[in-house]
Amino acid sequence: MLIREIEQTSSGVWKLTPSDGSAFFLRTDYLSCLSPDVLAQFCRALASSGESSVEFSDEQYADVLSASLAYSAETLAMSYLARAEQCRASLSAKLAKKGLDWRFIQAALDYLEGRGYLSDRRFAGAWLRSRAIDHAEGRLRLGAELAARGIGRDDAAAALDEFFAENDEGLLCRKALARGMKTCRDRDKLFRSLFRKGFTASEIRDAMQEALR
Repeated sequence: MLIREIEQTSSGVWKLTPSDGSAFFLRTDYLSCLSPDVLAQFCRALASSGESSVEFSDEQYADVLSASLAYSAETLAMSYLARAEQCRASLSAKLAKKGLDWRFIQAALDYLEGRGYLSDRRFAGAWLRSRAIDHAEGRLRLGAELAARGIGRDDAAAALDEFFAENDEGLLCRKALARGMKTCRDRDKLFRSLFRKGFTASEIRDAMQEALR
């Protein structure tokens, strides 16, 4: 494949223009066989030799094309992350819906995680804080909700520990009970409702003893 223009546009990012004029971008972190030094050599050759193009082998061209597709996935992922925190599972699904290949999605998300742009633990913390605005729920329910969103056990546990260090679970249980008592006074129904909200039996009994005595 003949490449007529090679330009480094930012740190680690290059623009390549084949002989047909269709430019594409890539990040060198996604290259597997072609090194950044070789790209720089090709760039210097075009600038100094007066040649109109340099030739990439089939293997080299396949490598830069794959890197370009991974960079496209990264760029789209960053557009989602610029709007709000994302978890890896949800972001993977969003990118897949755009027709991107799973290999390039995972390469891009690995890169973003490694540099702190994407964090399941940070997403979990943000989700818990947002959820608490309109819901009063216990650790068990919240843990299940995080798991359903693809958050791993360690990240979920860390986020829950931080959340409940700032929010007393017993107080949340009493708040949920107070809301339930506005429409129901049956102890058994209230108990089952609070249990479904993720509170433990002891937390529910303590809240009921205080509210219904």
